Amino acid sequence: MPRTECLAAADSVRARLPGLTDDQALVEIVRLAAMPGWAGRDGHTGVFPFIPGTGTHEYPVRWWRFPDGLRITAVAPGVDPSLVGAKVTAIAGRPIGDVLALVEPLAPRDNPSTLLAYGPLYLRCAELLAGLGVIDAVGPTTFSVVDVDGKARDVVLEPITPEADGAWNSGLPHRLPPTNAAWLERQSTPMWWEELPKAHALVIQQNEVARGTGDMVTAIRERLDRGGIDRVVLDLRHNGGGDNRTLRPLENLLEEPTVDRPGHLYVLFGRITFSAAANLATDLERETSAIFAGEAMGGSPNLYGDAREIALPDGRFAVYMATTYWERSTPDDERVTIEPDLPVELTWADYAADRDPVLEAVLAAP
Repeated sequence: MPRTECLAAADSVRARLPGLTDDQALVEIVRLAAMPGWAGRDGHTGVFPFIPGTGTHEYPVRWWRFPDGLRITAVAPGVDPSLVGAKVTAIAGRPIGDVLALVEPLAPRDNPSTLLAYGPLYLRCAELLAGLGVIDAVGPTTFSVVDVDGKARDVVLEPITPEADGAWNSGLPHRLPPTNAAWLERQSTPMWWEELPKAHALVIQQNEVARGTGDMVTAIRERLDRGGIDRVVLDLRHNGGGDNRTLRPLENLLEEPTVDRPGHLYVLFGRITFSAAANLATDLERETSAIFAGEAMGGSPNLYGDAREIALPDGRFAVYMATTYWERSTPDDERVTIEPDLPVELTWADYAADRDPVLEAVLAAP
């Protein structure tokens, strides 16, 4: 964004600070930090006020924006388990669409798909909701929901500290909670693979861009060399990034002529596919004939990354600032995402039934 625009926004906040509550001031600081990403490509720059040490409070639920709305996917111990699957329709009487519109300017993003992943994280923070005027003060709040059986009701949730939140929330509340479905079960494993003999397919799920995958890549190559595999599927749907200097062994495998054949190589991605994982997808778009399936990628083909932490003077919050521009596509590529060749949405019914509609669509493709 233009430097003059950024400084003008900061000057405006500074002038209004004496008349703001602490929660309102936090909202303004968080919004300022997110502004560089409003135009896209800078989902690494921002303030994350829901991490341990910040002294904030989070509502003890996880949720996901499905096509039919925001649904609760998990609850903390002690919270009514029947809330899982319920669709959130309002917070403190304010329609959920209006609340999301207030919250989204606070969230960093590369593109609108990033917001699907990270916007709901900011929605969980009670201090932000108070600062935005959605609730009067941090404390018990009424959430209006519609249960999976269609019954509407109001529930009151008490926010908890980030430390208590992390104890049950695995530190990755932007992901879908694991289920018995193969594609969701091993999200915490950096990389794994399996053969689907009936489909003559081999699936590689990479959940983190990290070192230590060389032996696995060798084993995959040995299996492919034995033949009988018609489709190779790389699943990046849970991959939020990592060290993109470690990408080459996997890229070399997928670029081999025996793998990179039209209609043979597929890449699954979505809103969580970000940072170094977006670099990988962009490399494969440029260097292979891969077919992309799922929803629009959360990262950009060219993006700002490698954030460094800058502590703010109050000692509780920090700004994370992108430091490097990663140009993995062409210099004139103005896209902020890669759209799927095979668009497939995940519905609540799919998730609840342990179905993987994206992989199903790929395996059914001619």
